[in-house]
Amino acid sequence: MLLAVFLSLLLFLLDSLTPQRLVVSILQDVPIALTGLTRNRRLTIVLVLFGILSNVLAEAINSRAEGFISPFAIANRLFSVVSFLLVGYLALKIQDHGLETGKALSERLRADRDRKIRSLLEELSREEAPQNLLSRIATHFRSLFGAHGIIFAAARENRWHSPILSDPPDLSFWKEGEPLPGALSLLMSRAFSPRPVSELSLAFVLESNHVPEGIVARLSTGSGSSAETSGILLFLLGPREPETAVLLEEILPVLEELLRRLELLRHFRETNGLLLRKNAMIRDLISGVSHDIRTPLLAQNMTMTLALEGIWGAPPEGVASLLEQMIGSNSSLLELANRLLLLSRYELDDPPLERQPFPLDALLSEVLSELEPISRQGGLTVSTRLLPDTFVGDRQALKRLFLNLMDNAIKWSPPGGTVGVSCRKTPSGFSVTIADSGPGIPPEMVPRLFRRFGGLSPGSGFGLGLYLAQQIARLHGGQIHYQKGDPGSLFTVELPEGSPP
Repeated sequence: MLLAVFLSLLLFLLDSLTPQRLVVSILQDVPIALTGLTRNRRLTIVLVLFGILSNVLAEAINSRAEGFISPFAIANRLFSVVSFLLVGYLALKIQDHGLETGKALSERLRADRDRKIRSLLEELSREEAPQNLLSRIATHFRSLFGAHGIIFAAARENRWHSPILSDPPDLSFWKEGEPLPGALSLLMSRAFSPRPVSELSLAFVLESNHVPEGIVARLSTGSGSSAETSGILLFLLGPREPETAVLLEEILPVLEELLRRLELLRHFRETNGLLLRKNAMIRDLISGVSHDIRTPLLAQNMTMTLALEGIWGAPPEGVASLLEQMIGSNSSLLELANRLLLLSRYELDDPPLERQPFPLDALLSEVLSELEPISRQGGLTVSTRLLPDTFVGDRQALKRLFLNLMDNAIKWSPPGGTVGVSCRKTPSGFSVTIADSGPGIPPEMVPRLFRRFGGLSPGSGFGLGLYLAQQIARLHGGQIHYQKGDPGSLFTVELPEGSPP
């Protein structure tokens, strides 16, 4: 631009100092044509107007100096003016064409860059191990920014750690444990935007990798005080993209969020694996201990029962009473072992149900028949209202469910009280209600009724019966509900027909 202006002034000076017959002004086409290489339309118009004006002034100066006006010179200068206008018009067209070409090229470059960014974001959306993800991101970053190389490096407590990843892998970097350069060390206490490597005393990484420039950015992967002095640093060495820092500032928040999610996912997987190992250990412990307890208890029960029956002679009255108490205690321990085994089975193994059709009223009658000695001993009245309908489910599991509920109802009913068992058809299946005439359940105890080891009081049992009953109901797609009775308690078992297998 300055060259065109200088040439115009120089040509005006030469034209005013030369004779009329030498029309030097025709050379004003040269600076006007040079403006076609710029994007300054105003300069082109100014030089055209200046060429016309200088042409007139030079003719006036020359004709005055020579004392006459040459018609030949006037004709030449008219042709010069026409040429100025033509060359100016062509220069403007060249500028327009260059502008359109530049826009088209810029759009192609932008489209190519946007395609690479979309591809990068697609990579970021994939859930993979951080190392695999960073490796693919490094490839996309090098392509997007036209970089010589890329390094992801970890820093903690103002010291370098081994590079997490470098692409290509032979890039030079500081050794693990070396201190961070002073300028970078100060910046690590807070987040900072991408900036040239040269500003942060990091010339070593440029010189050792033979690149003239680079960009460094910090990736924050956590929160809290520990994250303020740690993080991942991204080095882009020798990028050719002129807007590298701007693009990085747009992309990095997405990458940071992804790295945080990957870190949480890694932590979740580690925790889940630990829990699975602990669950397996607990399951094996429960199964092993329960089995080891059952064997000697069964043997003792058999021995004490034989002694009570007089196989070694009739036991004294005091010894017989003691044997009965010991058999009862052993039976309680055996029931605890059985329930622990069931807890392991229903909670940790999630066993499949052995479904088969059976009469629901027959099952309920069978449970009541097994519990009849206990109810008769307490002088209880058992009322029933059953339906002769068929249900499809795991008969043995449901028998245990109803045994637990009916045993509780009998145990909590006072002598001479009443226990009611009723069954009715519902739109979704069957509803079985077991009612007792006991004292009821205190309101503060209701929320933990169906929890593991949620016994109502120190003497109310192991706290596994209702929990296991609820688990069996849920495996059948149903649920057990508690409701306060008048008096006593009502437990209702909802069992849908066609429940999921």
